[in-house]
Amino acid sequence: MNESLEASPLDLREALRIAWRRRWLLVIPWAVAVLGGVAAAMLLPPIYECTVTMVLERPSGLPDNLSGKVATIDPAAQVDFMREQVRSSVFLSSVITSAGLHNDATTHAWALKRAPRPAGMSEPDAIEAFLVDYLRQAITIKLLKGGVFQITVADRFAGRSQHIVEAVANEFLASAKAAQMEAVRRTGEFSSEQQQIYKRRLDESEAKLEAYRRDVLTTTVVNSTVGVGNVAKARTLLDQARLEAEDLGQRIASLRSSLAGRVRDEDLRALGTPEVLSLAGQLAALERQLAAAMINDGGLDGSNSMKLAIVRKHEELASELSLGAAKALPQVPQAARDVAIDYRVAQADLAGVIARRDWLDRQVTGYERSVVMTPEREMEVNRLQQEVDNNRALYTTFLQQSSATQIAEAFQNAKLSGNFLILEPARRPLEPARPNRPVLILLALIAGGVVGVGTVLVVEHHDESMRNAEDVENLLGLPVVGAIPRVAELQAQRRRANPLAAAAAGVPTSREHGMLHRLKVESPLGLEFRRVYLKLAKNRAQALPHTLAVTSATRGEGKTTASACLAITMARELRQKVLLVDFDMRSPALHRALGLPSSSWGLAQVLAQRHFDERFVRATVLPYLEFLPAGKSDRPAAELIESEVVEWFVKEAAARYPLVIIDCAPNLAVPDPLILGRAVEGVLYVIKAGSTVRKAAEYGVKVQREARDNILGVLINDAGEILPSYYGYGYRTYGYADESAGTDS
Repeated sequence: MNESLEASPLDLREALRIAWRRRWLLVIPWAVAVLGGVAAAMLLPPIYECTVTMVLERPSGLPDNLSGKVATIDPAAQVDFMREQVRSSVFLSSVITSAGLHNDATTHAWALKRAPRPAGMSEPDAIEAFLVDYLRQAITIKLLKGGVFQITVADRFAGRSQHIVEAVANEFLASAKAAQMEAVRRTGEFSSEQQQIYKRRLDESEAKLEAYRRDVLTTTVVNSTVGVGNVAKARTLLDQARLEAEDLGQRIASLRSSLAGRVRDEDLRALGTPEVLSLAGQLAALERQLAAAMINDGGLDGSNSMKLAIVRKHEELASELSLGAAKALPQVPQAARDVAIDYRVAQADLAGVIARRDWLDRQVTGYERSVVMTPEREMEVNRLQQEVDNNRALYTTFLQQSSATQIAEAFQNAKLSGNFLILEPARRPLEPARPNRPVLILLALIAGGVVGVGTVLVVEHHDESMRNAEDVENLLGLPVVGAIPRVAELQAQRRRANPLAAAAAGVPTSREHGMLHRLKVESPLGLEFRRVYLKLAKNRAQALPHTLAVTSATRGEGKTTASACLAITMARELRQKVLLVDFDMRSPALHRALGLPSSSWGLAQVLAQRHFDERFVRATVLPYLEFLPAGKSDRPAAELIESEVVEWFVKEAAARYPLVIIDCAPNLAVPDPLILGRAVEGVLYVIKAGSTVRKAAEYGVKVQREARDNILGVLINDAGEILPSYYGYGYRTYGYADESAGTDS
């Protein structure tokens, strides 16, 4: 969007101005929408809607043991089931027959006319298929609050909609009763199957419980040495065994270090005879028995006897090692043999203590594991017992409910297709439900307005044209010397620029008076150009320039009309000779702006001959204004307009006339204004508000300044159309009437 519009909020007057400027973008969508809404409201056929309201009977209470086993009514599932039914061809065929649509002559003729009839299909079948498809679209089922079902049928005829909705409701009632009878017939099978299922489940759960209990007894009824009474003692003995094992390990390490270099490993292994190994094994067994005796015996007799046996076995081991050392190690000194014997005895003692420690550790760990698993076993037993109880209760319940009458009643009250009750029967509609003509027209009005406003906003958002004087001055860095209003004086000028439009409007295309006769002093246009004259006369505290060129960025921005109006105003104000030159030799139009006939002689001959022949200059009805037309030449304009020739012409014209105003071509189209800009004293740049693209104006001013920085200011054309109200002349002030706007060429 334009920066100026983003900088300040859009007030109401600005919004109305934009709406008026873009009025066709508002009016056309609005008119199209209104016409469409009126056409839809008048042409759409009336549709009547007939409704039946139904509800399912609330089921009676079931026994507690059966309440979770038999399906209860779910309104959401029921409405889905009903919608599936109305999609079924069989169901809809029953509705067609029940409603008597086959016998209705009007329906038969309408269906025969509309029904497609593929090859090989008979006429009744085609009508039937068409009516089935039609009813699929016409029937609507809704679930309301409180489990209430609303069946609605929309049709072009009020009576037919009533017959169809009544037939649909009757089919639902009939299908519900049929489903109930089917449920009653299946009650015997249901009872028998459930009894067998729960008998099997009961037997399985009882067998599972018995097996688990047996497994628990097998794992717990063991000769457990450690129990609640001696677990503390067992843990103390385990700690003592660990300490003894650590002490023996240290002693063995000490003996091993003392044997270093005196006895080889082979010699130590030679002492491990079968008798020695057997005695070591017996010593380990005695250690385990000692641990059991110390845990179980309340007194000390058992443990003392085991200790005495261990001492004896220890002596036997030492004697056996002494005999074996004398035989196996005759070359080893006696002292070393004694140390070796002590080393082997210490190893046997360590093995026995380790056996005692490991046995105690297993006993304590087994006790602790049994203590931890006891709650889990109890929970599992309770769960299995609960499962047995539930299955036994269900089995007993089904035995009690084996009567076909009771189970049939349970199905009738709890199955999905329950008993329907009609709360509100069908009533013949008195007026159509749609189309709602007032609403359609209102929506069309709103939609047209929304589309129109949206179109205006989009166009305004993407509008890259110059919008106001502040925008022009900020972008171009030039003062706005005049805001030319869009008034009635310029409308005829626009029609003359387009001969076809002028002929269509009944405007003669022959000689007309033009701006010489239409530009009144006491008019908004005349007063604005007088204001331009005053600004130029005091521009930069300098005198009025003697030579002045008027150009623009592109065609159609009003530079020709501006040149003519400016020359007329200057001639009136200065009361000195003013020469108006048409320098747009490729597309001369200044003579039309003045209301003068075209001429083949003029500037082209002056430039070609390089002789200022005053015979080519034409007088006007104003005594101080003379006009030099563009003329025609066989040579291209680019060859005639050269820098030296243009400078010569400007000097010659300035020597003969106090003021020379030159209308030249757009400076982005051809380089003529750039060449002329170097020769004249000042340049006025014309911009058409709401039309000139910002980048085009910015680039046009840039290239003109590059030729010579002598642009005096900007004339904004069509200011009354695009600029804010304080630039316009639309108010009935000072006696001026409100004049409609038009564009100039």
